[in-house]
Amino acid sequence: MDEMRFGLISNYRRSWSKVGKRTVIANQQEYSSRYLYSAIDPIYGDNFNVIGFKDANALSVKLFLEALRDEYKHYHLIIIWDNAPFHQKKELQTMRDITPIFLPSYSPQLNPVERFYGEVRKSTANRIFQSIEAQESMIDKEVALWMKDAQKTKQLCGYSWILEQWNRLDF
Repeated sequence: MDEMRFGLISNYRRSWSKVGKRTVIANQQEYSSRYLYSAIDPIYGDNFNVIGFKDANALSVKLFLEALRDEYKHYHLIIIWDNAPFHQKKELQTMRDITPIFLPSYSPQLNPVERFYGEVRKSTANRIFQSIEAQESMIDKEVALWMKDAQKTKQLCGYSWILEQWNRLDF
């Protein structure tokens, strides 16, 4: 589980241009942003997302976790996330049917959601948006595509070390 900030500051990616021609990409510098909160199951490829939060804080995380818990009410959820200060709040660590596990500090490469966010960001790269709502709509469409394709999500987020550990479990 993690959060992704997006906003109206240009998101540049590599692009193609004709040989001898310099690529010109429009630039946008507006300070309006929102957050996408996501939980990914790297074993089965399921994912749960809520877009549109205006901040990344303990209250937003709690609302997301409550929505996640409501969606998966027959399960005890194990949430693996980073050491963001607002993840450390006691109210988040003591939620019913949710067990948080913290990744080491400064290790986004261990969180499968980060790869998902990299793919989502491609949908907004090298583009100008008239409003934050237009950008949010584009991201929402991209997320919906990923939600429909569990196999694609498994291939992206199912790191070998996660799958190996999962296969060692004896149920």
